[in-house]
Amino acid sequence: MTDHLRTLTEHECIELLSTTTVGRVAFVNAAGLQLIPLNFAMIDSEIYFRTATDSILDDLADGMDDVAFGVDHHSESSRDGWNVTVKGATSRVSDPALYAHVMSWSRLHPWAGGQRGVVIHLRVTSIEGRRVHGA
Repeated sequence: MTDHLRTLTEHECIELLSTTTVGRVAFVNAAGLQLIPLNFAMIDSEIYFRTATDSILDDLADGMDDVAFGVDHHSESSRDGWNVTVKGATSRVSDPALYAHVMSWSRLHPWAGGQRGVVIHLRVTSIEGRRVHGA
């Protein structure tokens, strides 16, 4: 990488994921490729988000093995930024103690409102990121 672009360590990626609450999840369902913005929480180095029953994201609660998740940040004035991409598999959180723990996180209160009683866990299988500093 150049002096202006560098690969982030896994630790740096996890730290950056913990600084924000909005990301995008990408997956393929019967309707094709989906890229959906959502709010999330990074809890114990794992990603959790909420959705409503029968929503487009509810497909993920049934379990998908090939899911991508991304967050980024940039500053146009300083021409710098970063991105983190996570790949993994999803599952529904059904353990009552874990469900209660995840639901207690204020970062998971949905911006879009409404009932979002389904909690989805994205089990991280790979994580990578890059940081760019303007020239």
